[in-house]
Amino acid sequence: MSIKYKMIHRGDYLNPEEKKKSGYYPQVIRSKTVSLEEMATTIAKGKRLQAFEIKSTLELLLACIEDELLDGNSVCLDGFGTFSLTAQSVRRVENPKEIRAESVEVKRVTFTPSLPLRKRLKNAKFIRAAE
Repeated sequence: MSIKYKMIHRGDYLNPEEKKKSGYYPQVIRSKTVSLEEMATTIAKGKRLQAFEIKSTLELLLACIEDELLDGNSVCLDGFGTFSLTAQSVRRVENPKEIRAESVEVKRVTFTPSLPLRKRLKNAKFIRAAE
């Protein structure tokens, strides 16, 4: 397995005269997005479980993760990583008392991979895509 990438140019668009941050950086080329159903089918190959059983289990796991995040918890899946939420206010304020709960929203769901997963991915092989 290899990960395809291409080189793209990124510049400092706010300050074009400053060349320090300008340069070429690798960008991963994603072939496709794998669905939950496709993953369940892959996991089921050669196993005693059926793909629909695995898919149902994964759907339950996702619902459980969502519920825990909505309760304000982080979710740690040992050997995989931790999911958590970040928040933002809809406007900038000078005084924290100016913000009400209605003005706060989820900014993003973050995922921090576990150390074992990071170590396994560190050995990933990359190949340059044809241009």
